[in-house]
Amino acid sequence: MRRFTVWMTTLALLVVLVLSSGANAAGLKDISASWAKSDIEALVKDGIINGYPDGTFRPENPVTRAEFARILARAFHYESSSRGDFGDIRNHWAEKDINALVEKGIIQGYPDGSFKPDAKISRAEMATMLTRAVKLDGDFSANQFAWWPSFEDVPETYWAYNQVEIANRLGIIPSVITTRFQPEQAANRGETAAMVRSARELVTVQGTLQAASNPSTLMVAPLIGQTLVLEVAPDASILRNSTKAESGDLLEGDQVYVVTSSYGSAQFVKASGIVTQADVMSKVMDISKGLVTKEQLTAILRGDWQSVQNEMKYSLYDQLLKNDVKPHEAEAIITQDWTALGGLGQERLAEALSQQWDIPVELIIALLQRDWKSAQEYGQVELTQRILGGLLNDNN
Repeated sequence: MRRFTVWMTTLALLVVLVLSSGANAAGLKDISASWAKSDIEALVKDGIINGYPDGTFRPENPVTRAEFARILARAFHYESSSRGDFGDIRNHWAEKDINALVEKGIIQGYPDGSFKPDAKISRAEMATMLTRAVKLDGDFSANQFAWWPSFEDVPETYWAYNQVEIANRLGIIPSVITTRFQPEQAANRGETAAMVRSARELVTVQGTLQAASNPSTLMVAPLIGQTLVLEVAPDASILRNSTKAESGDLLEGDQVYVVTSSYGSAQFVKASGIVTQADVMSKVMDISKGLVTKEQLTAILRGDWQSVQNEMKYSLYDQLLKNDVKPHEAEAIITQDWTALGGLGQERLAEALSQQWDIPVELIIALLQRDWKSAQEYGQVELTQRILGGLLNDNN
C-alpha cells in the first residue's frame, strides 16, 4: 500500500510539472502580439529561456552577454565547466555557462581580459556566436564566394560581415529584419528566441559522401544513423580541401560536413578528400584573384600557350585599370614598352602588382628598373620573412 501511495504521489508530481511547463509557455501574458510568439513559446517549453515571475516575457527587453551564454549553452547542450578564463565572471551566476562556451570556441572576451557579462549583446555578436555554434565561422568568406551584401548597413569591411551573411543564408536572421540589420543594436529577447530557435533546428550532418553523380543532391552516410539524401541549394557555398568548389567536384568517399538552411536544403558543404586537378585550378584562380580564368588555366595545363596569350593580355589590361593604372601606361606594360612608362607609371604599376601578388613595392620597382642588385637584396629579405613566418605558423 505504501509503495502504491509513493507511486501515485510521483505520478501526480509529474503531471503538475508537465502542466505547469505548458502553462508557462502558453500563459505568458505579453507575447500575444509579438512576431516571435511561436519562437518564444517553443524555447520556453524546452526550458531554454524563461519568463519572469509576474508571468511576462518582455520580448523587447535587451539581452546581456551572460544571459545569451546561458541560453546558448542550454540550446546546444554544452556541458558546464568550472574552468575560469575571465576575472570579471568569478562567482557570476552564468560563470559555468560562459566557460563552457569559451572551451567550445564560441565566445571570446575583450583584449583587456574581461568578458563584460552584464553588457548588452549586439545583433552582430549574436550572429557570430550562432555561426560558431554550427561550426561555420572561419571557413567560408565573401572573398571566396563573391557574396552580395544582404544588408545595406553591413558592408564587406564590417568585422562580422561573413558571419552575418552566413547566418542570413541559413535563415537564422528573422525575416522581419529586412534591408537594415543594425548590427550594433542590442538584440532583444524576441529576436534572441527567433535566432536561437532557427539555429537550433538546422540540420547538420557529418559523414562520408556515398554518391555525387547528381549535382543537385548529396547522399551522405552520417557517423551515426542511416544514409541521408540532401538537396543542394542553388546558391550553396561549397569548399573542397579548403578551396571553392561545385557540387560536381565532390567525389564518392569524401568526408563531408553539411549544414542545411531553414528550408531544408544543403547551404554550406565542407568536404575533404584526395587532391584533384579541379582543386588545384580553383586554388590558382583564388591566388590570381581573377587574373586567370578557368578556361585559360585549362589551356595552360595542357600546354596551349598560344590560345591563351591574347586573352590574358586583355585580362591583365583590365586588372591594371582596376588598380588605377592609366590606359596608356597599361598599354605600355602589355607591349613591354618600358621606355614609354615614366617613373610615376612604374610606381603605380608596382603598387598594383604589390596588392595583386602580395610582394613588396620596392622589390617590384627594382625588377622594373632592372636594378638586379637591389632586387636581390629585397628578395632575400622577403624570402627570409616568409620562411620565418611559415615556421612560426607551423609551430602555432
